[in-house]
Amino acid sequence: MRAAQTTLRRPALLLPRRAERPRRECAETAHSGAVWLFGTMFLAGYLPGIWLGRGGVSALGQQLAAYYTKSPENAAFAAIFGTEFSVSFLQLTAVFLCGFCVLGVGLLALLFAARGVFLGYCAASVAAVNGAAGLVQYRLATIVSDAATLFFCLWLAGWSARLAGELFNAVCGRATRETPGTLRRLAVRFGAALVLSAVFSAVGTFLAFVTAKVGR
Repeated sequence: MRAAQTTLRRPALLLPRRAERPRRECAETAHSGAVWLFGTMFLAGYLPGIWLGRGGVSALGQQLAAYYTKSPENAAFAAIFGTEFSVSFLQLTAVFLCGFCVLGVGLLALLFAARGVFLGYCAASVAAVNGAAGLVQYRLATIVSDAATLFFCLWLAGWSARLAGELFNAVCGRATRETPGTLRRLAVRFGAALVLSAVFSAVGTFLAFVTAKVGR
């Protein structure tokens, strides 16, 4: 009798765990979908940015080309590192804060599209003003920091979008118990992204000095 009762109780104990699996799978699918969406928005903004800056005749395009092709030899390592890290810090902070807005998913999509437009515009302006050699120098000096910042922002944006979605559900009266855990995970990943971004900013600054010496 005891064995039969134990056998009957086991399925009841396993039901909550089985019910949690679809939720986790749906959350992971939504996280991956959000990352792909924001990456697509970045590319969708990058191509128009190239089209806008292909002439290189605007004052802004010429200023950007002069800034990104300026030799860093006369500047201090700490000053360039501070500039590189500040750019990454502002982007990561913007992605982090979007998670606390009920419309955060839309704001994140606009943020990545705007970032794509800016980077495409910078690359096209440098190529129009300084030619292929200037574009190669620009890419070598910025590819590490730009790629790392984009990767960390996409990694963080998935969790930020998840928190924004849960806040939106709470406003609509469908609050979930996972929100505190999502907030904690987002905060931990934000701190980790800042530390790793600082490391890659230092590497990017070092490569900028090396590129400037090679390009002389």
